[in-house]
Amino acid sequence: MNDTKKCEHCGREINAVYSVCPLCGGNTEDIIEPNSPICPRCRTPLHTETGHGEKYEICQSCGGMWLDRSDFHCATTEYNVFKNDDFKNEYKREPMKDPVEYIPCVRCSKLMIRKNFRHISGVMIDVCGRHGVWLDKGELQRIRHFIADGGLQSAQDKEIENNRVKIEEVASDVEQTAFVQKMLHFWNFKRWLFGG
Repeated sequence: MNDTKKCEHCGREINAVYSVCPLCGGNTEDIIEPNSPICPRCRTPLHTETGHGEKYEICQSCGGMWLDRSDFHCATTEYNVFKNDDFKNEYKREPMKDPVEYIPCVRCSKLMIRKNFRHISGVMIDVCGRHGVWLDKGELQRIRHFIADGGLQSAQDKEIENNRVKIEEVASDVEQTAFVQKMLHFWNFKRWLFGG
């Protein structure tokens, strides 16, 4: 049996696993147990710090950090990067690390997924879609360097090009389908007209 919860916006009962209400479209917040966050890598308590308007929960042992979704968004906006950082040299991708290790979310303890930030940065981040992002030591600085060096625009250009290619493929498929339909319609009309 599925657990339900009330949507904060429309007040109707929805499935407890939904983060967006299917009835009104409002975002629903998870109720997180107030416990002290623990580093998913070395299992030590995280220390809370603030800077540039964001809240970071940092591991004193490994240097990794947790950012809630809104804090990660703020930390990776072009405005904040250009306002607070001054990178002198060109951004260079580092090779991917082996082996891949999946770690639990600091908030809900479910395994997070690994993503290449903006698909082309080469910075693999651990993401919980509902709560936030875990960054290993130095990854936030690399992401901000990527952004400062025009990485977001490069990522958008790549996405636009991929979409253009997909649209051309769909248009070609539609043209071929329309041609076949016209031919079938034409031959059915000739058969009807000439009694064939």
